[in-house]
Amino acid sequence: MADTYKKYFNCPDINQILDSINDMLLPKGMYAGCHGRYHAMYVVGVVENILQSLSYDIRTVELGKIAALLHDIGNIAGRWNHARKSAALASVLLDYPVDLSQEEKSMIIQAIEDHSAGNNISSAIGAAVFIADKVDITKKRIQRFENSDPFHKNLQQINDAKICASNDAITINYITSDAFSKENLLSEYIKKFEMSVKAATHLGCTYHVQFNGVEEKFTV
Repeated sequence: MADTYKKYFNCPDINQILDSINDMLLPKGMYAGCHGRYHAMYVVGVVENILQSLSYDIRTVELGKIAALLHDIGNIAGRWNHARKSAALASVLLDYPVDLSQEEKSMIIQAIEDHSAGNNISSAIGAAVFIADKVDITKKRIQRFENSDPFHKNLQQINDAKICASNDAITINYITSDAFSKENLLSEYIKKFEMSVKAATHLGCTYHVQFNGVEEKFTV
């Protein structure tokens, strides 16, 4: 059962969608963040890191990785209401003949449907996918930013994100350039950080955001 994720990872239909999303979303010369293969695999890696570090069992890690792989596939039909579209498309793709129970399929679909807002997180994989999705705001995700607005130009100054998970805490340390404006980012993104704090409670731990090693305080 440990290879369940690999069966989805190697599914031709899923790969075609992941490789087509950005071309569907990104008009030439305009900003958009990657929602295709790079972002999906980044979220897969962070989910795996979090769940393994918090000592979840192998099966839970597998389910979390599947949810992460599929969490943005609805973007192939446009950004509007993309989480619900992703859940609907995932419900079809999860019928791919592998060893998932109906309960496991429902858990994955719920995690995907709630990954954008985080209002109805009901499982460890839902919490991990929500947090991992929100972590990915480094310049590696920026696509075609020639006419980008000031907020997204500011994201180009976030060089990397270091993730550390332990039994009682998840810490994200953003490594930024001298030109980075923390205030600019927080004014646009603080709600998502606050929701990640809330999501971490489903994993039985606290959530911390740092910029170059200096922690920011958030309340829920």
